[in-house]
Amino acid sequence: MSAPTVSIIIPCYNKQAYVRAAIDSALAQSHPCQVVVVDDGSSDGSLAEVQAFDGRITWETGPNRGGSAARNRGLELATGAWVQFLDADDILPEGKIAAQLAALDGAPEGTMAFCPWSYFHDDGAINPADARRYWHSYDSGVGLLVDMWYNGGFFPPHAWLTPRALIDRAGHWDEALTGDDDGEFFGRVLVAASEMRFCEDTRVLYRDPPEGSVSRDKSLKSARSFWAAFEQVSEALLGKCPDAATRKACLARARKTAYAWREVPEIIEKAQAWERAHGGFDLSPALPPKTRWLVALFGLKRGLALRRMLSG
Repeated sequence: MSAPTVSIIIPCYNKQAYVRAAIDSALAQSHPCQVVVVDDGSSDGSLAEVQAFDGRITWETGPNRGGSAARNRGLELATGAWVQFLDADDILPEGKIAAQLAALDGAPEGTMAFCPWSYFHDDGAINPADARRYWHSYDSGVGLLVDMWYNGGFFPPHAWLTPRALIDRAGHWDEALTGDDDGEFFGRVLVAASEMRFCEDTRVLYRDPPEGSVSRDKSLKSARSFWAAFEQVSEALLGKCPDAATRKACLARARKTAYAWREVPEIIEKAQAWERAHGGFDLSPALPPKTRWLVALFGLKRGLALRRMLSG
C-alpha cells in the first residue's frame, strides 16, 4: 500500500524574515509532502525567498486578497489526501507529519490528529508547553470543541492534520473574515469531524506574534470578524449538539469574545443579546476569576461595568 499523500499549505504575506525557515521545516518532514506556498501579494521581498525554492515546492503569487483566500488557493493547488496548514512565521518539527499519520492509522473516516504546541521567539527561546485539560483524544470533534470553548483555549493552525475530504465537507476558509478566521474554519471542521487523536510525541512551535500579526489587529473590523466567527461556529455547534454542556461552552465563548473586545460597545451589545437569548448562570472559566463572578451574578454588560469601577 502506498504511503498517504500530504499537502502542506503555507500562505505568505510580508514574512521575509521567517518564510524560508517555515518552508525548510516543511521540506524537512520525515514523511515526504507536497509543499504549497501562496504568496499573497507581498511587498517586502518574501516572494524572492519563496522563488528560491522553485522546483522543490508548488508556489504561486498574486494580488493581496487576505490569508483565507491564500489558503483556499492553496487547497486548489494541493493534491494530498491530508492537509497541513502552516503559517509563514511558524515551524514544524521534522517528525510531525509522520507521528500524526501513525496515530491516524486505522482511524474512522473523518478523524483528525492534533498535538501540543508552545510559543517560541525570534531570539530562539522556546517556552515550555502549557498543557491544558483538553490535551487528550476525543470520540468526536464536537467534544473537543466544547471543552476548548468552555475552558478558553485554542490550537494554532499547524497543530492539526486534517483529511482533505473532511475539509471539503465542512467548507473552506471564509474569505470575508479578517480576525479569528482560523477559529471559525477549524471550529466548523471540528463540528463535522469524527474522532480526534491527540499526539503527545510531537509538538509544534507557534511564534510569539511579531509586529504586524493579524492577532494584534484591534480594529473595529477585526472585532466584528471575531464576533461573526463566534456566531457562525456556535450556530453549527448548537445545530448538531444542543445539550446543556454545548450551551455552556457557547456562553463561555461569547463572554470571552466580549471580554477580549470589552472596549468595543458594539461587541458588548451583541454579546449581551446573545447571553439573554441563550445563557444562564455559569462561572465561565474562560474569564479571569474576579470577572467571571461579576458576569455570572450581574450579566455581561453590568458585570464588565462593575469590573471597570472596581479596577478604577
